[in-house]
Amino acid sequence: MKHFNHVHDIDDLQVPTRQSIDGKRVYVTPDGNQYPSITTILGKQPKPSLVEWRERVGDEEANRIMKEAAKIGTEVHELCERYLYNKTIISTDSESRRVFNRMRFILGNIDNIVGLEIPVYSDKLRVAGTTDCVAEYNGKISVIDFKTSCKPKREEWIEDYWIQAAFYAAAFYEMTGCIPEQLVIIIAVRNSFDVQVFKKSIFDSDIYIDKLVDIMKKDPMVIQIK
Repeated sequence: MKHFNHVHDIDDLQVPTRQSIDGKRVYVTPDGNQYPSITTILGKQPKPSLVEWRERVGDEEANRIMKEAAKIGTEVHELCERYLYNKTIISTDSESRRVFNRMRFILGNIDNIVGLEIPVYSDKLRVAGTTDCVAEYNGKISVIDFKTSCKPKREEWIEDYWIQAAFYAAAFYEMTGCIPEQLVIIIAVRNSFDVQVFKKSIFDSDIYIDKLVDIMKKDPMVIQIK
């Protein structure tokens, strides 16, 4: 098993804390500002294809599938985190183990880990969130997000993933002065042997920050936390 190196450049970084207000995930910054989660903002956007799918399969079946997918996604994410922390991998769920075992070969491209599950925030955007991983990926300092999916994704389907990762990179830069070189999205596909890796240079990420700003301008209610 690979041993991952961890660097300690941000050990003294002042990060926001997660709280729940009226059932909404809120981050409180060291200065006491309360910012909504990037996942909450993106989760409120219309998703016509999801609505059509729910109507087709019915609410009961849709709820069952989504609950199962969320459970496996959480377990695989936790296995990735343990693996990158050089801890023993333990899971009683056979499908989660299978998905992770395919994913860990890709995780071997990661090293010199700056942090896992780093809470970040931006006073400029007034948004916060938690990035899965900041580390070198094939030698380039990267914001890395781990995802699971039932079926392979096309890049045009994952705009929300890019917006999320671009925000994490911008917030990390605002907090530390260190700008990641690239964004990396790793998607383990449950119903095949595929593990998809999507990468973008940080220089191609401004468009996604602009899209986030447009979302917040068009729908001001999406950033309200009270």
